[in-house]
Amino acid sequence: MQFDIKNKEDRIKLSYEVAFYMMTIGCQNMKKFLHIPEEYITEGGYALGRVWVALQDDYNQNRLEEDDIRFLLKIKMPLADSPQKELGIWLDRADETEKYYREHGTLSMPNTTLFHDGVNMFQWVHHQKKSYKLGELSPYQIKRLEDMGIQWIKSRKIAEWDMAYGYAKQYYEKNGHLFVPKKYVALDGFELGKWIQEQRNRYLGLSRYEISDEKIDMLEEIGMFWEDLKNAEWDWFVGLLRECIKKMEKPLVIGKNYRYKNYALGEKVRTVIEQYADGRLTAEQERDLRRTGFKFSIHIR
Repeated sequence: MQFDIKNKEDRIKLSYEVAFYMMTIGCQNMKKFLHIPEEYITEGGYALGRVWVALQDDYNQNRLEEDDIRFLLKIKMPLADSPQKELGIWLDRADETEKYYREHGTLSMPNTTLFHDGVNMFQWVHHQKKSYKLGELSPYQIKRLEDMGIQWIKSRKIAEWDMAYGYAKQYYEKNGHLFVPKKYVALDGFELGKWIQEQRNRYLGLSRYEISDEKIDMLEEIGMFWEDLKNAEWDWFVGLLRECIKKMEKPLVIGKNYRYKNYALGEKVRTVIEQYADGRLTAEQERDLRRTGFKFSIHIR
């Protein structure tokens, strides 16, 4: 049978059949939502079950407007987000939020902005973003909020991480490693050092945020070390120096501007020499260097 929710007569007919169904099953709780089997047909031959299920599917596929949804809630239809989510109240909140959007052209608002009944609108909008991230919003709700210009937390966070990863990759390609000083800031002001530290904290469980396996792999591909950072950086430098000395023609003289695998090896060696001269190089570090074949009197000029 054909049912048109926009048709006034069809609505009246459906309301009548639902009321008769409630009387038939002896429904006493007028607040209780109805679950009508798809195969249910009234005594008069009205395929109430098929209409009921079809309308629920229309809601799930975002084919209904707000007026249609309110009508269905009124006749006790359990839609995807009710009764637990109180969809009727959600629609009221959305109406007020949309009014704010029309007046201001944005959903960026002071955290003291309230609905007419005193509930915090700012917090409500933020809760919608969290619900979206958890997959708790229906297609209708998502479309309604997107029409207001809402910016989802999930999309924004992913974009921010990808942007930051781009800075990290550029640093790696320029320096040959990802031992970024904590205070390092990119030319346009991006605090890459702090971001790298935050990723380590997430990996080590020292942050309230987590890091996915995919992101861990992406960072490791560009030279990320996670634990015992000080020793890791030294061991990495010693290994690179050993490889360089073995592969290059002898005698190898490492000038201040010498680079190996895009790493400023000359600058690092110069720093190590200064530490050696000042007595700041430990005996173990000096031993590590000599084992690579490095000679303090030859390999620097």
